[in-house]
Formats: sequence, structure tokens, C-alpha cells
Amino acid sequence: MKKNPNTADFWDTLVETTEYISPEDHITEDRIKFIVSLIPDLSIKLLDIGVGYGYLENKLGKTKVSIYGIDISPKSILKAKGLNKGIFIIASAKAIPFKDNFFDIVCIPEVLEHLYDFESAVVMKETTRVLKNDGRLIVSVPLYDEVYDDHPSGHVRVFTLEKLSEELYKNGFTVIKKRYLTAFASLYSIKSLINRVLKIRRPNNLIVVARKR
Repeated sequence: MKKNPNTADFWDTLVETTEYISPEDHITEDRIKFIVSLIPDLSIKLLDIGVGYGYLENKLGKTKVSIYGIDISPKSILKAKGLNKGIFIIASAKAIPFKDNFFDIVCIPEVLEHLYDFESAVVMKETTRVLKNDGRLIVSVPLYDEVYDDHPSGHVRVFTLEKLSEELYKNGFTVIKKRYLTAFASLYSIKSLINRVLKIRRPNNLIVVARKR
């Protein structure tokens, strides 16, 4: 069984060296903005699996949403507690420390590509367990990425829309909305709009909303 490079130490190092979204990282900014637009400003419970740099928590800070977050990185959780409202716990997504049917929404942004198939199967089972019936799952993954040893971001799997849709369906979810994002070095907003219509360039990122069946 291949060892996963995504350890707590690995992510502690990444989190420690990254404070804000880079001004050039338009696709990350766009992804967070779109995910936030999918979350109603209501008194609901949301779980963020893989708090990471805390970008989502920062954007949801002034809403009525009760935010819960887990991460294997102690430094990520420490940072989240210091900067954001919510309940943040050092924990693995393979053993989510909350009761059944607890959350209205579960977000898994940029996490599944860091898990091997057998690990993702456990995570999806846990996600299904803690999400309410008819609850919403929001997932984002990079598309058509390369996987190789010592990948700087720790990616171990390559995704397509078909692969993600199949994985979600197998675990009791129906995709109800999707959004593709494409990386552009300049004129990001204009080129993204044009690309959505003309589909000139292959997308780099996928955001999916799925309903628990």
C-alpha cells in the first residue's frame, strides 16, 4: 500500500508559509467566491473538511452560518481558531468527530485529489454519515492534473468530471450543479467569461454541488 505524502507535517509547512491568496491566484479567489455564493446566509451548520489556509472561513465570517472545520494540520487549526469564528478540530476526514445527520452542508474543497481511492471511499462514507438527508455537498477538485512523486501540492489522483460524478453517485449523491474554472495569467475575468461561452481552453478546476439521496 502506497504511503500518502499528505501528512500533518507536510501541511503544517505549507500553511505556515502561506497567509493570503496571492493577487495572481485568480482561480483560487474565484473558486472561494463561487463556493460562498452557494451557501445561504441562514442559521445552518456547515462543515469544512480540510480547513487549510482558512480562506472559506474568512469569507463566511459575517454570515449566520455556524462554521465547523477539521484538518490534520495542527497549525491550520490553530490559525483558524485565531482568525475566524467557529469550532475547529484537529481530525482526519476518515473519522469525522461529529454525530450522524448533523450538518446541512459539507464542503470538501481541494481535498479529494490528496487521497488515494481507498482513502476517499472512507472519507465519502463519513461525509454521507454526518450530512443530513437531502443535505448539500460542495466539492472542488483540479482537473487533468499531473501526478508524480514529490508533487509540491501533494496531489495523488487525477480528476475528470466523469470520475468525480461517478465517485459521488456511488456514495449516494446526485450532482445538481457544476462550475468549471480555467486559469488565465492576465485578464482573468474577461477571458473566463469568454471561455465559458466558447470553451476555447480546457478547464483547470471543477466545483460541484451534490444532493444527498
